[in-house]
Amino acid sequence: MKSLFISILTVATLIPACSAKIPKTGVREAQASYVIKQLNAGKHVYLDSCIVWGDLDFTSLNNRNRIATNLTQVFVNQSVTFTNCVFVDRVKAFDAQKGVNVEFAHNITFTGCDFRGEVDFTESMVCGHVFFNGSVFRSTVKMQGAHFRHKKTYFSETKFEDEALFQNAIFAGDVNFLHAVFSKSAMFQKTVAGGLMFFGNARFKEYADFTYTRAAEAIFRYAEFNGRYDFSYSSLNAEGLDVN
Repeated sequence: MKSLFISILTVATLIPACSAKIPKTGVREAQASYVIKQLNAGKHVYLDSCIVWGDLDFTSLNNRNRIATNLTQVFVNQSVTFTNCVFVDRVKAFDAQKGVNVEFAHNITFTGCDFRGEVDFTESMVCGHVFFNGSVFRSTVKMQGAHFRHKKTYFSETKFEDEALFQNAIFAGDVNFLHAVFSKSAMFQKTVAGGLMFFGNARFKEYADFTYTRAAEAIFRYAEFNGRYDFSYSSLNAEGLDVN
């Protein structure tokens, strides 16, 4: 399996984010439309070591309810699991123009994944486990106003190569960013964690904004801030954080 994924990454590295070239014979692949078709059929999704082509657009699912004139809620009632996958295009769970956001009733897992396009979970709600461990985000990540309702949410050992936008996100329990690397702006203004906010050994290479952030407890032991940071008006009960 390891050798297969190395082959996938080798092929995917040669493919620009906007390309739609066919990969070499023998490399596993899946269309994002297949994932949507499975979810529309009420099936759980599990993909391992695949290249996923096309926008994975959860807002296009059939299970929806218009709750206001300008707001539609889409419901994902199945678990969604991806391990060691490459997403060539966008992963989308929010459509501002159409007023659509998404509620995930169960777990969402993207462990060891490589996201080439934008990832947008703005205003999403996730009731189950959330795993993004060991993933790489090469474009902007949007989690503004997202609500993670489970007691544990994991972004450990993730790499954010573009902006990481978590403003107004709510974590009902603990959220783990152990060894995460933020190469561009890390925006956590008004983020709330009901449990532990863990940034042990995290690296912030540019601007880090934690203004008005609140957590029951926060750990920043051995975290590195190489750019400007701001913790004004935050309430973190932080350990291992010494800012002036």
